[in-house]
Amino acid sequence: MKFHLIGEDTKIEIEVLGRSHPNTTDYWDGNWLFSKINLNIPGYLAGFPMDLRTDELQDFTNELKKLEKEMVGKAILKNLDGYYHFEGEIDQLGKIKWSAETCYPAGHGAILNFEFKSDQSYLQGLIKELEQILTEFPVIGIP
Repeated sequence: MKFHLIGEDTKIEIEVLGRSHPNTTDYWDGNWLFSKINLNIPGYLAGFPMDLRTDELQDFTNELKKLEKEMVGKAILKNLDGYYHFEGEIDQLGKIKWSAETCYPAGHGAILNFEFKSDQSYLQGLIKELEQILTEFPVIGIP
């Protein structure tokens, strides 16, 4: 299952492969997902494996829904381990300016910072992709 951040000359694809700890049902260990990210931005093609959390995806999805409904504000997808940080802010014309940072290996590896723009028309597809992932891998437990 995949979700995509798409913009002008930019495509970021995150593929969720499964739960990192499939036999664990507690909040702290059970919500990790083994994933991989592929970046295609002007001048760079990059990809690496990583773990992300279902609660991070849920928070991002909720912020995207609010962004789409109100057409004002920000949506942030950040990773507890520091693999990535994506922040999108919408303007009055429906354009979203994304600022992004990736790091591999997380915490001490190569860092790539970049920005790109996209249109609010991509939000509905992104939200749908995230909802499908969260249906397959819901947040489990309580913090």
